[in-house]
Amino acid sequence: MSWRSPARDAQTVTASMVFGPVIQIRDVVGNVTVVADRPPYQIGDVTPGAVLLPVGAARRQPSRLLLARHQVVPFTGRDVELDALSTWMGGAEPVSVRLVHAAGGQGKTRLARHVAARAHAAGWLTWRVLHTPEQQSAGSRWEASGGGGALVVVDYADRWPASDLNRLVTDLNAVSLRTGLVLRVLLLARSAGFWWAALRDRLDSEHAVTAEAHFLPPLDEHIDRRVLFDQARERFSAALDVPDTAGITVPELTGSGFRQILAVHMAALVAVDAHHHNQTPPAQPHALSAYLLNRERAHWHHLHARTEDRRPTSPEVMGRAVYLATLTGPVTRDDATTILTRARVTEPGVATIIDDHRFCYPPDDPGTVLHGLRPDRLGEDLIALSTPGHPHTGADDWQPDDWAATAAHTLLTGGTPATWAPGAVTVLVETAHRWPHVADTVLYPLIREHPELALAAGGATITRLAELPHPDIAALEAVEALLPTDRHVDLDTAAAAISTTLTHHRLRATADPAEQVGLLATHAHRLANAGRRDEALAPAEEVAVICRRLADSDPAYLPPLAMSMNNLGLFLSELGRHDEARPPLRKRPASTAGWPGEPHRLSASSRHVVDQPRQVSGRAGPP
Repeated sequence: MSWRSPARDAQTVTASMVFGPVIQIRDVVGNVTVVADRPPYQIGDVTPGAVLLPVGAARRQPSRLLLARHQVVPFTGRDVELDALSTWMGGAEPVSVRLVHAAGGQGKTRLARHVAARAHAAGWLTWRVLHTPEQQSAGSRWEASGGGGALVVVDYADRWPASDLNRLVTDLNAVSLRTGLVLRVLLLARSAGFWWAALRDRLDSEHAVTAEAHFLPPLDEHIDRRVLFDQARERFSAALDVPDTAGITVPELTGSGFRQILAVHMAALVAVDAHHHNQTPPAQPHALSAYLLNRERAHWHHLHARTEDRRPTSPEVMGRAVYLATLTGPVTRDDATTILTRARVTEPGVATIIDDHRFCYPPDDPGTVLHGLRPDRLGEDLIALSTPGHPHTGADDWQPDDWAATAAHTLLTGGTPATWAPGAVTVLVETAHRWPHVADTVLYPLIREHPELALAAGGATITRLAELPHPDIAALEAVEALLPTDRHVDLDTAAAAISTTLTHHRLRATADPAEQVGLLATHAHRLANAGRRDEALAPAEEVAVICRRLADSDPAYLPPLAMSMNNLGLFLSELGRHDEARPPLRKRPASTAGWPGEPHRLSASSRHVVDQPRQVSGRAGPP
């Protein structure tokens, strides 16, 4: 077969930078195979400046004023962080990675947008990266003109599979090597746990790329919360066109629920909106979310009740659609149909519900539907307040829906897990971090019954699952049973996190030294595999101590002792403590005639762990 393309149809790319496949073919003769390895991410420009929100739209759905892209409240404070980031961007390294981590609502996205705006004004290229796990991205390109470098912003970095995040940095590093472009990769995440240690170790060992983490403290450590409230009140008053708000009483903001800047902004927004409607604003953090959710419901009711261009979807059904969209979206229309059907949200028709939801919450990507409620904190509160089991059920609160008690289970177990299932599990885990009843009544029962859902959600989500304040041991054990026993780049951090929780629990439940050896040895290797070699040292040392104590009373334990010392030497060597890694040989007691004998009193799992030398850089045994 032959195919020929006229010259006028040829694709031309000039003075650009392209991420993803670029295939230019002319004058093809014979059998030709073309394989395009599309990256698991999509890169787009960070657009500087605010996206204006009309007053009418803001009054109908005031929660939209909280979104970072509208920049209603000016960026303030963070001088220490801005100075540190400025120094980082001006460093000599061709490629460098910086993680900014904090709880949701702390202002990570606002900080990143402000830094990107300053970089753009200085002539830098500014990009944002979206994870596309199904590799549906068609690639992107930009004009590579001028500027001192490129700032790459990656949000939700702790939710990326380790291999995909490493792939991104690998590709960016290759771009820098080929073009000489200075690259700064700014990662945003809620946590800096096991996943970060593993990524930092890998970036250093494989790419010689420096990576540092910075915790973003609550802004009120430097600025009074009342000042933050007044600044936000003034700007929200202008955005909603509500005059005479200077006399609004500042609520009590001293509680821990107002440590996040978003919570203070929510309090100011609710105070202004309530003033406009001659209402008394609530004061508690959960009640602020309930107030804003009820304003959303009032908008749905208006759309459903009006005579012109009436929307057939009732407020009750719209609330369930928003719940599902926050859990799973955005998705394709076909997936949305499956989601609504599985969750039994079908009246007055699935297509109608999708269209009405799209009218209320236009998606960023026109090819998708079921865009979730934002900001994330408000969406998570919607899920939590809709789920029965919390204590906040006053007259002005968002009332629980018995449908929500089983909605997630029905959705996620109603057939073959779909592409949106991992994201739904991740949202449930994040919601459970602030709402224990979601963990106890929804998340844990789901994971105990279907641990494969956690595995599909990925290592970052499993890690967050293990870090919940009151972990469910049975759920973690169900997930642990599915984890690979060997190294796995995307699951090593998850295995270490689960091992940390379960090992502490199991050690408290046993006094058998042989069983303790097995638990500690396994835990040490899980930690080391995740790049936490310094933390792996303590359990490895404890294994050696226990084995030495056992060998002192029974020579049959000398082989496990030798292996434990070998493993300890490997850990020390990896930490650069080479002198300590070669301890002097201790003389074998005279009572060990016949050694080496078969170890006894060790469980099968303990013998397996202790008797297997750890693989390091393709070698077995000591260096």
